[in-house]
Amino acid sequence: MVEIRRDSAVRLVSDLMQRMASAILVLNTSGIITFANPVAADLLGASSDALVSQPGKRFLPEALLKLSGHLQQRETAVHDINGRAIPVSLSMTPIKNGSDNWKLIAMTNLAEVQRANDALYHTQRLAGVGTLTASVAHELTNPLSIITATCSNLIHEVDSDNLDAEMLLHYIHMIEQSAWRSARIVEVLRHYTHDAGLQTAVTSLNMIIEDALTLMKPQFVKEYNVSIHTDLAQDLPSIVCDHNRITQVLINLLGNARDAMQPDAGAVHVKTWAMPPNQAQAGGQLAFSVRDEGPGIPPALLEQIFEPFFTTKPSGTGTGLGLFIARELVEQHNGRIWAENHPDGGALFTVVLPQKQ
Repeated sequence: MVEIRRDSAVRLVSDLMQRMASAILVLNTSGIITFANPVAADLLGASSDALVSQPGKRFLPEALLKLSGHLQQRETAVHDINGRAIPVSLSMTPIKNGSDNWKLIAMTNLAEVQRANDALYHTQRLAGVGTLTASVAHELTNPLSIITATCSNLIHEVDSDNLDAEMLLHYIHMIEQSAWRSARIVEVLRHYTHDAGLQTAVTSLNMIIEDALTLMKPQFVKEYNVSIHTDLAQDLPSIVCDHNRITQVLINLLGNARDAMQPDAGAVHVKTWAMPPNQAQAGGQLAFSVRDEGPGIPPALLEQIFEPFFTTKPSGTGTGLGLFIARELVEQHNGRIWAENHPDGGALFTVVLPQKQ
């Protein structure tokens, strides 16, 4: 009976490892692979049967195989059956097999994780495009109305033979200003919806703020009765970053600030500054913050709000991905983001980014 139960337990464990989403290898005391699940087979480019009995050092770093204890998640490279290097996140757990010490290796393909993250960023961005598009369409109404009205006036003046050079120049300036305003709004929305992966370039932090406000401000003022106050340092140096992705960070923070003050009205405060030399890392750092006038964040939740799918919003009104993605995007830029409660009330989110990547 004991043997039957032991065999059942072994089959259960084996079945569980076969079904795990991570790549799993089990190595015996001699470093020989004794088990490989289908995910490991896909990762290493060989069938599970072909991997069994292979020396682990053919695929795994030798330094890792010399370790005997637990190994927490570590980024490293393994090699597939053809010797191609594959970046992975890897952990190792010692397991007892009678008197022998075996090793269980769990691996996640970082390239696949990055692809999944990129898809998640794009999906989260597109999720807000519907709302933003409605807001932008409303904002475009004003300059387009000015253009059509001005053209109508021009036609009338020409037909009446009352048009002089000064009036013509005035009308031209009105059309030009409205056209540029429309083009600017459309350009910001187009850039925001397009994501071709992380693309860093020299840009302006204040311009990023202005792009985000171009998309969000009409909605804040006209639909939510939320005003936006800016305090943008005018002498900021340029920054090297992905303009669109940092815009997404700011839009996520602005959306959270807006929602924190509903159903009441309030104000959102956006600020930019350069970190003082005695506080900045080598090469300089720039920072921006978003503060609302809502009830603030319960202290017990301050450590949880950046976790995926964590939300304090009512069911059906939030995905719990906004702050998680904001943190991921900031960390892609080797920056930092944190939340705290402002002494005057409301939540304060601060982002610090290096000037150069």
